[in-house]
Amino acid sequence: MSSETDRSTGSTRALGDTWRSVDDGLRTVGSRINPVFQPLADGYNRLFGAYFGEMNGLQFLLIFGSLLGLLTAPFWGTFSLVQTMTIACIWAVFAMSWDIQSGYTGYISFGHSVLSGAAAYATAMLVYNVDPEMSMAVTIPLSILAALVVGLLIALPTLRLSGPYFSLITFVAVLIFYRLIRPFSEYTGGETGIQGVEVFTYDPLVRYYYMLIPMLVVAVALTFVARSNIGLVLMAIRENESAVNAAGLDATKFKLWSFVLSSIPMGIGGVLLVHYYGSVDPTTFVVVDNSIEMIAMAVLGGMSSILGPLGGAFLFVVLEDFLLEGLPASARWTILWVIILLVLVFARDGLFRKLWHKLDSYGHRGENR
Repeated sequence: MSSETDRSTGSTRALGDTWRSVDDGLRTVGSRINPVFQPLADGYNRLFGAYFGEMNGLQFLLIFGSLLGLLTAPFWGTFSLVQTMTIACIWAVFAMSWDIQSGYTGYISFGHSVLSGAAAYATAMLVYNVDPEMSMAVTIPLSILAALVVGLLIALPTLRLSGPYFSLITFVAVLIFYRLIRPFSEYTGGETGIQGVEVFTYDPLVRYYYMLIPMLVVAVALTFVARSNIGLVLMAIRENESAVNAAGLDATKFKLWSFVLSSIPMGIGGVLLVHYYGSVDPTTFVVVDNSIEMIAMAVLGGMSSILGPLGGAFLFVVLEDFLLEGLPASARWTILWVIILLVLVFARDGLFRKLWHKLDSYGHRGENR
């Protein structure tokens, strides 16, 4: 027994020594690369640091290297990878939208798929029931407005609650929305949904940018909000809601604001998805599974960070639809959820937030997110 314990302790020490050696090596490399990009980071910090947070050279390299990679993906990626990244853009919008509400306030919503579903169904029903020739210039704002209205209908009665009751009611909202689709099948298409919605374009390269540009706009807007005083209040609600109320701020109003704010990009994502597929049905747009996947993406990247869920969405979708594509569906799902469980156990801040903090320590400059 004693020898087994000694061997176990020895293995743990060896693993710890190996990790420290790797960490020291990365730190040495990082300290050499950081000064190269620090002048660019300083320029960014002077112009935008007050609005979006300051960065050191390594963090600047990560963010703008990733941005450059996204903008040029059709020129270096395979057709299959670009198709996957096109879908990932839409899911990144969903994950970031979920995060600005649930990640920042700590009120976990299982009902966000209703918001994207409301926008998608609004688009399809306007074309199907009102005017097949209706312009996107009309359907898109009306559909985002529909997501906003549904968000208010859920938020107004539920955000006065706390604890698990909020999550339970958002979960029930999905079930109600799902069940209402069949009785109104004359308008909603029932279980088979509505086909024949106009797609943005069939050109895969143009379609990629149709999804990428709105995603980047949503990321910039939500990051700006998250770094503002509103974001600080939302995080304070997560940490201690009673203290926020005691400070004279109405926490319920801020929670309502976060839900409304979350509804708008969810509506944008719903519109992007329906014009990507050219159809809408309850299984693809409304089921609770979609909300669970948004949460998984946020957890994978790092909740309450906006850019974390963005990275988590890309990692999740690329893993599922590209890297693990050849495996049976059950094996793909098992691997994905095991990875998420491992992240929850060993890296609760998420992979991208952990990477961000590492780059911060290697560069010895910048703010943590």
